[in-house]
Amino acid sequence: MLFTVLVISASTTLSACQSQATEKNMKNNSSNRYHFTSFEQQVAERMSLDIRYFCADIDGKPSVPSSKHCRAAVSKLPPELAEMITLSGVGGIVLFAENVVDTPQVVTLTHDIQQAALKSAQTKPLIISMDQEGGRVARFAKMTGFAGNMAIGASYPEHGTHFATQVNGIIAKELNALGINNNYAPVVDVNTNAENPVINTRSFGESPEQVAALGASAVKAIQLQGVMATLKHFPGHGDTHVDSHLGLPRVDHDRATIDSVDLAPFAWAIKHANPAMIMTAHIQYPALDNSVFVSKSGEKLIRPATMSRKILAELLREEMAYDGIIATDALDMAGVAHFFSEEEAVVETFIAGADLAVMPFKVRTPEDIDNFYQFIKMVAKDLQQRITLGDYQLAEFEQSLSRLHAYKKQYIEIDGSSLADKIALAEKVIAKTAHINAEQALANAAVTLLKNKKLLPFNAAEITKLHFVVANQQELLALQYASNKVLSKLLPAKQFAELNVSYFVAGDNTVDESAIKQIKAADVVFATLDIKMASLVDLGGMDDLTPSYGSKAQQQQKLTYASVLKQNLSLANELQTPAILIAKGSPFLVEEYSKLAKAVILNFDDRIYVDKDQSVISPGFNASLAVIFNQAEAKGKLPVSL
Repeated sequence: MLFTVLVISASTTLSACQSQATEKNMKNNSSNRYHFTSFEQQVAERMSLDIRYFCADIDGKPSVPSSKHCRAAVSKLPPELAEMITLSGVGGIVLFAENVVDTPQVVTLTHDIQQAALKSAQTKPLIISMDQEGGRVARFAKMTGFAGNMAIGASYPEHGTHFATQVNGIIAKELNALGINNNYAPVVDVNTNAENPVINTRSFGESPEQVAALGASAVKAIQLQGVMATLKHFPGHGDTHVDSHLGLPRVDHDRATIDSVDLAPFAWAIKHANPAMIMTAHIQYPALDNSVFVSKSGEKLIRPATMSRKILAELLREEMAYDGIIATDALDMAGVAHFFSEEEAVVETFIAGADLAVMPFKVRTPEDIDNFYQFIKMVAKDLQQRITLGDYQLAEFEQSLSRLHAYKKQYIEIDGSSLADKIALAEKVIAKTAHINAEQALANAAVTLLKNKKLLPFNAAEITKLHFVVANQQELLALQYASNKVLSKLLPAKQFAELNVSYFVAGDNTVDESAIKQIKAADVVFATLDIKMASLVDLGGMDDLTPSYGSKAQQQQKLTYASVLKQNLSLANELQTPAILIAKGSPFLVEEYSKLAKAVILNFDDRIYVDKDQSVISPGFNASLAVIFNQAEAKGKLPVSL
């Protein structure tokens, strides 16, 4: 049977915990391995763990050599993790792509997580979070996808905040139906650096005023659907060329620039949208805090924002008057993990002013669970010592708990509906027709014409043969769908039926005599390009930093397509066959290809999905083909300078 925990007030906890410093862990009892003091439980409440992978023991023995080798995705809550949630009283869970398969499965997983939480001593539900920004960062592919923030930024001159409101409202409505109550969105970093690998198209643009307006609208829309919004990444990650997953970025702006650019969207949203959560950035801002710390390797470095009291407590909490939840970015990222131990990271960010430590400890095996229990105790002990030394006030600790409890009460409702009813409701909401139509509407509004040498619009009546150059089979199917959708309406039935379409699909193919003949015979070449700077955020995080990420094989595949694409475009020029480049991804990276094409259309963060009729669809390709054949106008405007 489960143990009974004596709950005492936080104000009396410190002396009680000190008197119990020698208390022994109650190990070796399968359901009562640890007794946690009230203070230790409260420390755990201020942590949020990911459960991407878990490898259970087999016949009492480890099933993998170590945690690093575990890649068994958690799509159903294992009994061991359910017990950990109940016993530890951990405050939150972060879900990733590995945790989501389909709608009934996700609803069941979130339901089971909350049931385990309600059995804890605190009897409080958990903050269940996910990165569902749209565009390149979207964990559940079967939700309505949308094109991403830069696409919304491109729509702004024509549509204002309409798509920021509509898109984020739909995303939040679908998350809520799945049982996810916190979206790690919107990104309100002002993207002023073309070489930024981790933000890039995740930003609304380079104008602080535009980012502020769109960010505040996104927050309102998300929270109107009963989901906590998260502004990120404070105090601003827009002007960096280092990915904080892999290193410690630094921004050397002066205070005036910081106020007018980096902080402006945060300040505006705090004043006008009351965001439930703001996420810190693992980033150095010497103008805000030039104090140094000694890393675990002995190196002296400027303190990152996540561990800076001047930035979190004094600037964000006091000067900017923010009273919502301050959450850290993932503490396993290199911007923190390379310099602080796991224990130090949590203690330092709490002292700095953060309320919630996100992903401070990896739990991948049963042994990790025991280690996590020990970790909670060590953090609590260290925190108590820092309180005794006067580095931190117990009142601040209590205030953080109060914030977490208040926002849980406001946004998390466990209404007693049956699991079957929750699943039925979610299946009516996820990717319903109106939402898919809104996704296409954003793609239509955002599509941007970067170049046109008197080629567009193209007269469909003049076409007898099309030639496609694509990276893979999925792109080919999506491009065929998009072209058929337009041309079947424009061409007489006989001409459409007799239309000749050839294609070059990259991979093992090379540009040979056959490819040359196809380009020469074509009336027009449509070439696709999906180009972005690689970042671990696309995949999920530090668990993806394995030999397969950025491997020679992957890099070679990208280089191969880059090479054959240029070859095909160059051939089209030589053979005087007009070529149209349909690009998706970063506008900063298109130039070397665009000079080889007569026209270039940009879709930003396009996605390709399979609909209920098994058609392969790209909203961006649909929008692009409509522009090419004069069925729509490209009204998107680049929200960044090239």
